[in-house]
Amino acid sequence: MADDDRITLIIEGLPQDDGQVRLGAFMSQLQNLSATISKLDRDANEGKPATYYRIAELSYNSPVRVVLEPQSLPKHPYVGHAIIESLEHVTLALQSGEDLAGFDADLLEDIRGLARPVGKSVANVTLLFNKHRFDFTPNVTSKIEAALAVDEECEGTIEGMLEQINLHHGANVFNIYPDVGPRKVTCHFPARLYDEAVSAIGRKVEVSGTLHYRSGASFPHQVQVSHIEAFPPESELPNWDDLRGMVPGATGEMTSEEFIRELRDGWY
Repeated sequence: MADDDRITLIIEGLPQDDGQVRLGAFMSQLQNLSATISKLDRDANEGKPATYYRIAELSYNSPVRVVLEPQSLPKHPYVGHAIIESLEHVTLALQSGEDLAGFDADLLEDIRGLARPVGKSVANVTLLFNKHRFDFTPNVTSKIEAALAVDEECEGTIEGMLEQINLHHGANVFNIYPDVGPRKVTCHFPARLYDEAVSAIGRKVEVSGTLHYRSGASFPHQVQVSHIEAFPPESELPNWDDLRGMVPGATGEMTSEEFIRELRDGWY
């Protein structure tokens, strides 16, 4: 493991708090950073978590300084450096004003969560990694909000595997992974669909509702779900042998060959 794969979060409290950080602000920053690097971790390991983080250093002499050290989960590859590279990619895009359309919307939302409190519940927030420094500012928030602006909404449906459900504190959100189109779609669902969402984990589903498209996007990135239909697992679907003989007499007095010929209007 390379030393520069560590991630350092620095938080400075408000002047009226003498630079000390409020508990709620501290917890919020850690949660948003954890969500950000967890998404990058799954992206680096085919959608599955491969990494946990140890707190290598912790200092409360204002500003607060937390150093996180990546560790591989058992039987998983080390992807700490890939996480750092992806984090550097998105932060450089934010610093340079690069188009953010190609970045995951959920990832941008978590980064926005780190930037939003600046000037409100904290004075400054900074990330250090790989000899790179990134300061969260109100300008970062503005750039991300512009990138996440919904350009179009319409009613529709989309299919995919339902995974990564989050029910914590009523979040009620899951991701689906379509076979074609977008890599994943974030789905927000109402409490009345709780049982349907939970029972469909790990299954292919069709979700219906309001599809949200970012500006210039060909596929939706988010759905406000109104209905969930879960398909049966492949192991429960009939095969050709199961279908044999299910409708005896379906051809009447015709042979199978005559019946097929009739369906083809006499064409062989």
